[in-house]
Amino acid sequence: MEATFPYRAGVSSDVCYLRGRVSQRRQYLLFFALVLAVIGVAFALGHRRAPATLLDTVPRDAWLVATLDVAALRASPLAKPLLGTGDKTPIPGLGSLAARCGFDPVARLREVVVTSPEGGERGDFGVAFTGDFTREELSKCADSVMRSRGGSPTASTRGGFVLVEDTSDPLHARLAYRDGGPFLVGRGAWLDAMIDATEGSAPRLRPEHTELRAALAGKDGAPRAVEITALLPASVRDKLKAELGPEVSGEGEKAYAGVLAVSAGGLAVGLGGAGQGKPADKASTTELTAELRCESAGACDEVKKLIERKRLAFSRDLTVRLVGLGPLLDSLTVDAHGAAITASARASTDELARGVQRIIDFKARTAPPAASSAPGAGAP
Repeated sequence: MEATFPYRAGVSSDVCYLRGRVSQRRQYLLFFALVLAVIGVAFALGHRRAPATLLDTVPRDAWLVATLDVAALRASPLAKPLLGTGDKTPIPGLGSLAARCGFDPVARLREVVVTSPEGGERGDFGVAFTGDFTREELSKCADSVMRSRGGSPTASTRGGFVLVEDTSDPLHARLAYRDGGPFLVGRGAWLDAMIDATEGSAPRLRPEHTELRAALAGKDGAPRAVEITALLPASVRDKLKAELGPEVSGEGEKAYAGVLAVSAGGLAVGLGGAGQGKPADKASTTELTAELRCESAGACDEVKKLIERKRLAFSRDLTVRLVGLGPLLDSLTVDAHGAAITASARASTDELARGVQRIIDFKARTAPPAASSAPGAGAP
């Protein structure tokens, strides 16, 4: 009888080896093992952390979060009346930043996030921003600004950040920066909290803010040029109610009670570019969206009624019409759905820009004279 072996013998030089035939079952196992290995390697190489955003600088205790897409603001016709002329606008007590820093930091900003902690009675705040400047430029700018007001700037470190602060006046804001950004400015312990949040060693933005921002986003899900969200604790609203006292009684009691039952809210502004030279159906449009969260559906119903009454009153105001804000009010829609309210309005960006400029011009003409021009103002 002839025996069959699953191996073939081979000879190479003085070495003898056996070449085995791999069974079909082993071929399948080998194939799937290779597939799993490739998937594992691809996952390890391709799975990177999501890119950091300025919202990563927001500590969990923030009640107010405002984000600004400065580039979008700068490209909008609304920028001129609202932002002025940049470095020609002096800052009280400091003068022109361009003169102090050797460049205009505001003109180089890209994105800004402003935050404030709960119970910040001392005025603690924080600003995170990105821009087209180096950390050396910003450090020299901060040093120059502090010295210009008689301060004594010193540098220290916290985590991976370098801090520049005026040790002669701890109430002034401090600057923090690191390679790759972001840049942080804040006062008090809030700046330390922002650094810890940025480095991932402390909790970040509350989910309530995230939910509101998602509701405020445009149809494509992209964030708007300006987004502001606020969480209003019951303790703060109770304190406000006690301070208002008699004002919340009487005929408007339900309306005020509804307003004080708003626990969270957000506002977003979507800015279009200039509309000049465009067809009428492609003209630039500015969209405003607001989201409110109430303690109950009844409270939201009262707030909706109040908004609609105010809209009607303003729409009948001739001054509002003259400055060009009528179309914005006419387009306002308010929808209460359960314990939430969604309000939106839209108008031509160019018309709004002209209306805002009229308001600014009117205020400039009617502003009272400066204190220095008053009789006896210069007397010792």
